[in-house]
Amino acid sequence: MPCSNPKCRLALRDGGLRESSTPGLGLAWRWGRKTNNVSMIQRAIMAGVVLMVGSVLGASIPKEVLLWGEALEENPIVYPQGEKCREGNPSATSPSGLNRVYSQVSEPTYVIHQAPKNLANGVGLVICPGGGYVDVWLDREGHDLGLWLAARGITSLVLKYRTNSRAEGQERQYEWDTYLPAVVADARKSIAVLRDRASELNLDPDKVGIGGFSAGGHLAFMAGYDSKYWSDGLKGVGQPNFVGLFYPWLWEGFEVVAEQAADVPPTFIMNGGPDRITPAIKCVDLYRILLGKGVAAELHVFGKGNHGFDLADGRGESAALWKVSFVAWLQDMEFIEGP
Repeated sequence: MPCSNPKCRLALRDGGLRESSTPGLGLAWRWGRKTNNVSMIQRAIMAGVVLMVGSVLGASIPKEVLLWGEALEENPIVYPQGEKCREGNPSATSPSGLNRVYSQVSEPTYVIHQAPKNLANGVGLVICPGGGYVDVWLDREGHDLGLWLAARGITSLVLKYRTNSRAEGQERQYEWDTYLPAVVADARKSIAVLRDRASELNLDPDKVGIGGFSAGGHLAFMAGYDSKYWSDGLKGVGQPNFVGLFYPWLWEGFEVVAEQAADVPPTFIMNGGPDRITPAIKCVDLYRILLGKGVAAELHVFGKGNHGFDLADGRGESAALWKVSFVAWLQDMEFIEGP
């Protein structure tokens, strides 16, 4: 739902300037509440139609669902003043036709983009948008990819996870030792939700992964690699079968986590060479570690693509193919049966 308050200019993400899809991005503030018989040609036609309609009219986004239902009784992440949302102009190629950014999220929610039954290939993906853990860039790095994947047979859950927000120029509200277990629980609970609803959503429970952009990439990394933050109740059902890291924010010490991790899932990594906020060299370092461990991994570093290029349509010819490469990688890993 669009925001209606007076506009202000803002194109900042935690840690630096976020590349905007439109020059002079205008943002407004709003206070919120406290395998098959289908041919490849048919698939391509249907995917094109879905994206065309989404870009021109703005796709219909399903209703948000509380991630934990009524079970989130002792929530350590609380913002008494409620959620905050700002909204800017979406890019001309945005499948959702939206560009909302949420902060001060204390009640995690999700939306599922279900692949049409005649296209569904059994693969499910939890999508964690970026935003430096201060914000959640829900559409550009969430719903847009979810809609794109649904047209290619992949069902996704877009997660609006709890944030560690802060006022401008101030410290984050929560210590990392308090915040990280909560947000990792959100990510792994989302994986469990897809598995729990596998029959209803035409999913194979052994083909459920997690992927994320920027800070959401860090979240996906921890959900799949760092058992330090895994709650006992989600150790099995919350474990991803594969991980996608999209210009991930890899913190200091990620090498140790990766080297010590057991049973690392197959991992797809992509970044832009010009990215100075989440440098591609860290992705190279992670890839080197995964190769040494014998993990099935793939790395793409594109010549164009500053931080925050989302689907990358119109941002460079090769970078815009990253999502196609991701689906092709899922085929190579035999999560998607071909052709």
